[in-house]
Amino acid sequence: MNQQDSGRLRDLSPREARRRFLKRREQTQSPATVRSYGNRLNDFILWAENENIESMSDLTGWEIDDYHMFREAQDIAPATVRGTMVAVRQLLLYCARVEVVDEDLPDKVDIPTLSKEQASSSDRLETENAKALLNFYRDSTTYFGTAWHAFVEVAWHTGARLGGIRALDMSDYDPEAQTLEFRHQPTVGTPLKNKEDGERVVGIGSSVVEALEMYISRERDNKRDDYGREPLFSCSQGRPSRSTFRGWCYLGTQPCIHQPCPHSAERHTCKLTERNHASKCPSSRSPHMIRTGSISWQLDRGVPIDLVAERVNAAPDTIRRYYDKSTELEKFRERRQRISTKLDIDNDE
Repeated sequence: MNQQDSGRLRDLSPREARRRFLKRREQTQSPATVRSYGNRLNDFILWAENENIESMSDLTGWEIDDYHMFREAQDIAPATVRGTMVAVRQLLLYCARVEVVDEDLPDKVDIPTLSKEQASSSDRLETENAKALLNFYRDSTTYFGTAWHAFVEVAWHTGARLGGIRALDMSDYDPEAQTLEFRHQPTVGTPLKNKEDGERVVGIGSSVVEALEMYISRERDNKRDDYGREPLFSCSQGRPSRSTFRGWCYLGTQPCIHQPCPHSAERHTCKLTERNHASKCPSSRSPHMIRTGSISWQLDRGVPIDLVAERVNAAPDTIRRYYDKSTELEKFRERRQRISTKLDIDNDE
């Protein structure tokens, strides 16, 4: 008779359960995915400790529903609530497997059903804003070729994930062929989200090459990373951390660097122009928001969805559901342009 059959469950604190759960995930999933689970579970652990829940075995369907209501009351996006509850259910499935909670407890987690619009954040770097930003950088004697500029150029024109851009080495960049090669190298610190399936060569335009050439000649630190590699994007410590990239992104997408602040602030006195506060600016954009905007832009430009999927390393169905933000009118116009001649009776051959 196992412990559940005898009514005895192991004592395991929520914090320790999270640690063990993530340790198991590390064996089969990418570091980015494990970090995502960890971040989603942070609020659950803090809530449980605040509620004096000392052992996972104390949880019932009532507490799980309480936590669900607690998250909904925080006025966060429905997709964020759903992601949190999915993570909690995965944690409980692990706990049930190791006989820490009742085996039917994971089934009591209510996973919200989202509409397509709710399933993906509507926040993205809009095409018109991206164009204005990049045109400013390209015409600026001060900002052209800065880390901010080079990163935004690469992120927008490749639609790559932050981890992929961070993984680029100097040897992955070919200015003559105008390409960037994304490689999965987990043993030397730069795994790709989809591992070997994420490896690809992506073409970039001459404007991106010009920005990278200026960045390399003027700003790039000639430093190797901890594995002796030469990162394309470099800093005084070698390969920049994810937080450094995010800082470049938040600061580099603030519209007040090239136009009056849309929030009526003065740039020279605004605290949100400081690196530690830039993410709080309502108009700054994260790397993921650039990726989302880029994918929509590529689709709107008429690039077939299968080709976009290859460039950005995402399944076509995923792009349709999470990234394609085109309006129904935009989609109609694209369909009309593509098939109008094929559906013309006078041109029937």
